[in-house]
Amino acid sequence: MTRSLQRRTVLKLGAAAAAVSPGILAGCAKVKSTNTGAAASADVKLPTYVPFDGPRPDLAGTTQGIQPGYKSFPKKLVQSVKATPGDGSKVTALTEIWETPPPPMGKNAYWQEMNKKLGVTLNLIMGTDPGYPDKFAAIVAGGDLPDLMWIPPNQGITHVADLLTAKFTDLTSLLSGDAIKEYPNLAALQPSAWKTAVVDGKIWGAPIPQGVFGQIYVGNNKVWDPVGGFQCKNADEFMSKCKELTRPKQNKWALEPYYANAVHMFGQWFGAPNGWRQNKDGTLTNRFETEEYEAAVAYAIKLRKAGYFYPDPNITDSHTPYLQGKIAAVVQSGPGAIGARSKDRVADPTVKDELLIPFGHSGGPGVHDLGYGSIGYTAIKKTDEKRVRMLLRVFDYLAAPFGSSEWLFLNYGTKGEHFTYDPHGAPAYTKKGSLEVIGVESGVSTMCHSSEYVYDAQYPDDVDYLFGIQKGLLKVAQADPTIGHYSDTYTKVGGKLTNDVYDTVTDIVAGRDPISALKQAVNRWKSGGGEAMRKEYEKSIGKHH
Repeated sequence: MTRSLQRRTVLKLGAAAAAVSPGILAGCAKVKSTNTGAAASADVKLPTYVPFDGPRPDLAGTTQGIQPGYKSFPKKLVQSVKATPGDGSKVTALTEIWETPPPPMGKNAYWQEMNKKLGVTLNLIMGTDPGYPDKFAAIVAGGDLPDLMWIPPNQGITHVADLLTAKFTDLTSLLSGDAIKEYPNLAALQPSAWKTAVVDGKIWGAPIPQGVFGQIYVGNNKVWDPVGGFQCKNADEFMSKCKELTRPKQNKWALEPYYANAVHMFGQWFGAPNGWRQNKDGTLTNRFETEEYEAAVAYAIKLRKAGYFYPDPNITDSHTPYLQGKIAAVVQSGPGAIGARSKDRVADPTVKDELLIPFGHSGGPGVHDLGYGSIGYTAIKKTDEKRVRMLLRVFDYLAAPFGSSEWLFLNYGTKGEHFTYDPHGAPAYTKKGSLEVIGVESGVSTMCHSSEYVYDAQYPDDVDYLFGIQKGLLKVAQADPTIGHYSDTYTKVGGKLTNDVYDTVTDIVAGRDPISALKQAVNRWKSGGGEAMRKEYEKSIGKHH
């Protein structure tokens, strides 16, 4: 298993929104929004892609997004960084961790050794989920910014363009095109990852790649096998299976109770757009405006009324009851949740997660929504070019690919102290490694890490399975046509508007509002900024094509 696998809430549809208030930018009076970002972002030249020349995978990945598959840990690792990147200075970084906080630097041998290898003293300001947007906003409001700040694409952080222009370094000239080749590990990142780092026609940070496959339904095979498996031919068959699996007296339900996520899954069966649909005349239609999305909401209402959702919509952890068989299916962030299937097997070796390939609601294929390809980027506070280049070298180390000696250290620490090799030849944490490495690595990998892959030395059949699932998903995949394009309005109000609609959807499915409330919510979305976003995205896409 690998670095920070469970980032589920990063891409959770109901992510909390927080606003970087215009007042926070009071010290940036000369910075004005020109509403030209959409057109400018269409012109930016992304970094040249140069694949890592390392150990060959058992199953080759593709530029379309299928991740390379490794059935064993590479016997010969490649050194991907030739010299210590840092200059001995202190570097502060705001990031987010998804694990238990680690021991502090002074009591953490892994953290100290990482500093030596990076050539800097890396002080991590560790935000947690939920609450990262609030922490981000508070730090910006305080005015004393750290050297590095992780900026996620979908947690509602607003006024991003103004903030970046005022406080952070434009990295375009150092990373665009062939300039990236000075940082080979950054050049090896999947091209799709860079798109979220483009704002106002400029590249603002090092991206954090994530598989291009978006949210997906995952079923506990032990629960679904008795009803013929998780795969279904149509929506009626799915409902029929849910009926068989829901047994309240036995504390068993078919589905987790996160209604907005469920509606997203159902929308793929009904053919709803992935965020936006580009029409033949070049105009855009948002998912919320479509009959297909409304049909998905109506379908969710039927399932809720039938009692197939777990009855407590406020549960914070659906994964534990999922492993226990109390909830048959949950939504995860994608099949590329590297090692996630084997992580469940560690908890229960008999569980083999079954991933659902979307079907058409009345038969035939459905569609699968591709994701961002990134969980954001880490920006560099304004400073002199020499220090910027040094920090980019630090990023280059953190982006060390699977199959490199740097990757092994970043993920597992020092051999003998933090990890040993298990009977399958794969690195495995010692007790000290679990204590010291996991929390720090979680924060560091949220700042920057390598492109994703599928790897499992203990369960190599899982590699074949996940590789096959990715192929199946790619056959029905649809991209959001606005990814890689910029909307000034979206950075200001997009997160809040989207969450407002999801809140209404949740109330509708829960039975607190009638389905007619959806149209009212969509009208609020349009007048609140949806129409402006549409025009800005249309302008950017039109210029780009």
